Amino acid sequence: MANLPPRKVSSSSKAKQDASPLQILLQMGFPRHRALKALSATGNRSVQLASDWLLTHVNDAHIDADEPREYIFYASPTGPLLSQLLEFWDKSKEISGWNGAHNFPPHITLVSFFKAPDETSLQLGKAVKHVVENVGDPPNCPLKLEPYVSHNFMGLFVSEEHADYLKRIAVQYVKQVSSVSINLEAHVKSLHITLAYHFDVAAFDELKNLVDNMQPVDHSSWELRLYSRDPRFANHQVYKVTQGYAPNASDELELVLGDYIYIEEKEFANSPDGWVHGTSWLTGVSGYLPAVFTRRTAESDAWTLHRAIALGNNNSSDCKSESDSNTDGEMTTNYPHEDATQLGHEKSEETYQEWNKYWTAVQLDKSDGILNVTQGIPIEWKSNGNKVEGEADGKSLNEKHRRWIFAMRHGERVDLTYGQWVQHCFDENGTYVRKDLNLPLKLGERTGGRDSYVKDTPLTRVGRFQAQLVGEGLRLAGVPVTHVYASAALRCVETAHALLEGLQAGPSVKIRVDPGLFEYKMWHMAKGMAPFMTPEELHKAGLNVDLQYKPYVEVDINTTETLEEYYKRGEKVVQSAVRDTEKDGGNIIFVGHAATLDMTAIALKRLYENKTEYPPYQIHGNLLRVPYCALGAMRDNPFQVVCPPCPPSINSSSGRFDWRMLQDL
Repeated sequence: MANLPPRKVSSSSKAKQDASPLQILLQMGFPRHRALKALSATGNRSVQLASDWLLTHVNDAHIDADEPREYIFYASPTGPLLSQLLEFWDKSKEISGWNGAHNFPPHITLVSFFKAPDETSLQLGKAVKHVVENVGDPPNCPLKLEPYVSHNFMGLFVSEEHADYLKRIAVQYVKQVSSVSINLEAHVKSLHITLAYHFDVAAFDELKNLVDNMQPVDHSSWELRLYSRDPRFANHQVYKVTQGYAPNASDELELVLGDYIYIEEKEFANSPDGWVHGTSWLTGVSGYLPAVFTRRTAESDAWTLHRAIALGNNNSSDCKSESDSNTDGEMTTNYPHEDATQLGHEKSEETYQEWNKYWTAVQLDKSDGILNVTQGIPIEWKSNGNKVEGEADGKSLNEKHRRWIFAMRHGERVDLTYGQWVQHCFDENGTYVRKDLNLPLKLGERTGGRDSYVKDTPLTRVGRFQAQLVGEGLRLAGVPVTHVYASAALRCVETAHALLEGLQAGPSVKIRVDPGLFEYKMWHMAKGMAPFMTPEELHKAGLNVDLQYKPYVEVDINTTETLEEYYKRGEKVVQSAVRDTEKDGGNIIFVGHAATLDMTAIALKRLYENKTEYPPYQIHGNLLRVPYCALGAMRDNPFQVVCPPCPPSINSSSGRFDWRMLQDL
């Protein structure tokens, strides 16, 4: 009998791979109308989100109601303009309390609310991208906004040139999605951002002064956004749960921290005891709740975002003549986070106390390897209260032709979070088993297996999220990254990958893994180093690395090095990368370790100074103040250390990075 040849292609497996989210939900046993409702309510993000929505809404009395969602199409500012408008929102609340503008994010309405069947929600989102492709890029000039004030409305109206472009966007979107079942109309009259309406007339003068003193920034980025909402609650106010509550009676509503509650305004006026009737956004269940356990928030917080597409050139190019350029001696970019040096200061100081133990043991005393420090050591939280001060020197610069060059530390690492983790997370067969939600979902195969992971740690899930936040911050600031270089340490490659996810960069932006960016080898000599994962292993692990990239520097993990040798290999990578990408243009980021930030700044400073002799390299004394995912920013031509375009962050395991320390190098 002939041997049965193995099948290379299985139609059944292919069908399973090609199954749509709707088909998968139907295979799971959910009714079609419920599956469609769940997908539209979660923005068609994933089967997991949709199935979670169905399970949490199992007691929703309206889950089978045939009520299509309402959609709205916005042009939404991001970056500095968004920060400026949100600051206006906060100040106007202080002056007059809640007004109608506070129910929504800053926006220009392109298509007003329209209803659409649940089965069309995916197509509605795709149409946003098609519209941008068909209409093309916006005008090159910055979008100009003119203030308008009346006794019942205050806003910023769009200049004619940009208004025409946005109107074409709106009209094209209506053409793309109009059908017998969908009736919508483009908003083509007086495009504007609403600043205030339905406000107390007694607050008019103060609000007017606030508008008069507002100077909308010219250099802003914009996104087209499609949102949807549950039409049943169109006339309700939205409140966020600030304190959990377990029901004591059958007519009471369970309150889950972070959930949103839909409440009619009349409920507060008619309540004799502070209890009001509301409906949970999370579950769709209704009941009575103590109003004091909630606070009012924007109605749009309970909306679903279906699609967000950045508009072309992000309106960042400058149409002014050379005679109109900035010559007043101030920096041409100022960010709202630049003056927040004391935000989270006390908590940061607490964190740095613990890192000081690590630094003293590993770098100064050379008493142990990196893996044995801060693991299992009790933390004594004490703040020294020192202030972080310093201001950037201003220069008259032509920002348009200057590249951003970033240096970034990796995110939270597994070994310094859990201690000796490998022995608990690999079974007798060497298979990784996730034992904590903050541990990686999976680990890639590599030479040395579990033993290599002991000495070359991955990121925690929080570490990946930290990196995504930085990428998101750069994206919202309208600053793309074209060239990405990462240390060969796994945690650095994972950080670079997560950063690109936050940036929403395309697959063509790949990570160039260069061992020359690895940290000082002597810190690892006590325990030895693991072989770096090869580009092929990293690629198989799902990381978007450049398999064609040839590193500037190879590193022998079995030999020692001096501090000057460490610096020189890092300098070679940074300076070579900057020179080699200069012709192509585009911003650059180097993702590495805590010392990568000062090494990059010094290497670039020396590149542009073009001297021949320098004093021996010394690691900056502020190294222990470089937290996870700290971002240093520099500009070229001429070289300058500047404030990053996105804010830093702080969490319980990481302090807040002060970029000004790089100016002292």
